[in-house]
Amino acid sequence: MALTPSPDDSWLPSLTLPQLLLAAYTAFTVIALVYAASTSSPAFGAYNSQWDGTDELRTVAADAGANVTVGTNVSQYPASDPDDTVAVVLSPAEPYSSSERTRIAEFVRSGGTLVVAEDYRPHGNDLLAAVGADARFDGRPVYDNRNYYRNASLPKATPVGNYSETAGVDTIVLNYGTTVRAGNATTLVTTSEYAYLDTDGNGALDGEEQLASRPVVTSESVGDGRVIAVSDPSLFVNAMLDRGDNRRFARNLVADHDTALLDYSHAGSVPPVAAAVLAVQRSDVLLLFCGVALVGALFAYDRRLDAFLRERLREARGREPNPHLSREGVKKYLRARHPDWEAAQVERVTEAVIKQRPERQRND
Repeated sequence: MALTPSPDDSWLPSLTLPQLLLAAYTAFTVIALVYAASTSSPAFGAYNSQWDGTDELRTVAADAGANVTVGTNVSQYPASDPDDTVAVVLSPAEPYSSSERTRIAEFVRSGGTLVVAEDYRPHGNDLLAAVGADARFDGRPVYDNRNYYRNASLPKATPVGNYSETAGVDTIVLNYGTTVRAGNATTLVTTSEYAYLDTDGNGALDGEEQLASRPVVTSESVGDGRVIAVSDPSLFVNAMLDRGDNRRFARNLVADHDTALLDYSHAGSVPPVAAAVLAVQRSDVLLLFCGVALVGALFAYDRRLDAFLRERLREARGREPNPHLSREGVKKYLRARHPDWEAAQVERVTEAVIKQRPERQRND
């Protein structure tokens, strides 16, 4: 006999208002914790989605056709065949060790491309010197009272000559950046002739400060590789990518490379969830372990889950009541479903359902 369950027999738990509020609060707390564990707040952070983060830079690099790697250790620099790899370093907050600088120098000399973007911290210049580059960051803020985006501290700079890094780029917008002392490096982008370096820090042209066109992006060969110096790391943050042609410039830097290594090894901590994912991606052993653990958990829970889902589906489709109900449970079910039945009729149907169980079990 096919019996359809009534709404009163729903298998979903009935929750009181305080229980519902507690469940909602718990859900929001879990979501907030997961979000906090998967994002970061430091400036230039790879997983910082705020205006001063660079999570959008990963998208730009991927759109350029590169295989994007978020570097958390210098050991990720390829030790062999680095020709198709570009590494990007944004204003390192900590100095690279001697062995780390040696590893990066070998990467460049073997054919890799290194992009170093810095303004006021000293570690950018230390890295340039370690890899054998001639360019250096000046470290003084550059202002332009005539060619700027919103104010003089956001000067516009323009490409010089025809280079692949500046193809399709008309204007680059800096944000409290500095300039590059090019030395023997080739200048790719310069400020206008109305720019000046604010030596005394008062944000005004005075004293011995002079107007002049100055390099802000340079490129030079080192060994078989190249080093590109960019005098403003904030050019690559989320808010600045859409100013001028900054996005196109960032894309050009990684174009024509198979791999883009975004080196955040010295730019602050990586959020726990992202760190765990990166660790699994870099380790075949961890990846295999996680796969085996997941499959094992599914097998262990399979029987209970399968039985639970089958029973819920059977009830939802209006088939017979739960075969595990007691005699009183079957009676209660029938009274709820057929309130017009007399007691004798309920008793007869209940007896029929109970007698059918051994026969179904033998057939199964």
